[in-house]
Amino acid sequence: MITVDRNKPIPLYHQVRESLRDRIEADEWAVGERIPAEKELAIQYGVSQITIKQALQHLAREGLVNRMQGKGTFVSRPLTRNIPELVGFSAGFAQLGVEIETQVISKEVIKPGQGTVRRLQLQPGELVIELQRLRLKQGTPICLQTSYLVHDLCRPLLNYDLGRESLFDLLSKVCNLELVKAEETLNAVAVDDYEGKVLQIPEGSPAFLARRITFHKTGQPVEYVKSILRGDQCKFTAKLSMSTPNSKMQLQGQSLDIKSKS
Repeated sequence: MITVDRNKPIPLYHQVRESLRDRIEADEWAVGERIPAEKELAIQYGVSQITIKQALQHLAREGLVNRMQGKGTFVSRPLTRNIPELVGFSAGFAQLGVEIETQVISKEVIKPGQGTVRRLQLQPGELVIELQRLRLKQGTPICLQTSYLVHDLCRPLLNYDLGRESLFDLLSKVCNLELVKAEETLNAVAVDDYEGKVLQIPEGSPAFLARRITFHKTGQPVEYVKSILRGDQCKFTAKLSMSTPNSKMQLQGQSLDIKSKS
């Protein structure tokens, strides 16, 4: 029997969850392998099946396991994309052999809000192309993206199917724009009613909000994009090191994991 401490102020389901996470990360079960049934785990830990169910539900929300009704609980597989590399969303995963489907929700020319004007350094009266797309992996929505592109620079995009064509490729080949860098910020959010419906998760579910501004070689911003990424499908990681001689901590790289359902 695997021991849980009933004298701790930490709930039993939390202790079981942490233990199961350790076992998964230690490769006790292979990716795609079914872990023991709830009844068996309850015996292993000496707790109720309700406690086991709670622990597994939390692990499923984190994307570490995939619970399939009538079949059991399976270990999920993370797929890693290197964030610092400036490539399109789909192209980044295509390099790993992962196909991302894109559905265009809307595409129109609008007058931008003040926040977008500031981020894109627009002049008074300048317009933007607002493009909203849903990204899916194996039919599961993982990301809702809203892009704002400088209309005067990106006008030719209006003639293309942006559900099939790569936006980054079109910006380079059709708009003749050489994109050289981007600035991105990331914070945790809870999805609203609309975002939840599109991403097929309950309102209030945790998600990541990534905001990125992409720049032309002249230093002019070309695109501002907001991406809402499902918290149960995505994970960001960073590598840190100590620099010398002043020993400041520096961020060396980031990666984004998309959870693959087994």
